Amino acid sequence: MSILYKTLRLTLITCGLVFSASFVYAQAKNAIGVGLALNSTREGAGFGGILQGEVKINRFISITPALGAETPYVVYASFGGRYYFSPDIYGSLGALGHIGNLDGDSDGYGGTAGIGFILLSTTRDVIDLGFHCDYITLKDNGTPLVGLRLTYNFSFNKLNQ
Repeated sequence: MSILYKTLRLTLITCGLVFSASFVYAQAKNAIGVGLALNSTREGAGFGGILQGEVKINRFISITPALGAETPYVVYASFGGRYYFSPDIYGSLGALGHIGNLDGDSDGYGGTAGIGFILLSTTRDVIDLGFHCDYITLKDNGTPLVGLRLTYNFSFNKLNQ
């Protein structure tokens, strides 16, 4: 439980710092990406992979559908959005549905929120690190999940440097 608490506390502190920063030119994009994920729940730690898209609405906002396989989920699909506070920092919010195990007795839905940082960016390639907090149903109980995802994204539109 302490790793869950520490990760959640770090995420909330980081969100507070970002929201208190000044708003500057941001850069949403049209992209597709793959990545690795690590997470933690009350039941233990997990890992997995993700395939995600990003569809630019304007320079600050994008829609982010994703499909992944991570423990404690077997498979999940999410649909959310990102708001870019700056070219390198974004906040995310969305909904997800998941298959909890192969027996089907832990299928459910939940919500997700997070903050992400662009670690490396060229004119078309982006590596980002996203911290997220999900609230999901597992075995008919609400369960908080915290984690991080490191993704490589290929942008279909040229990014400003």
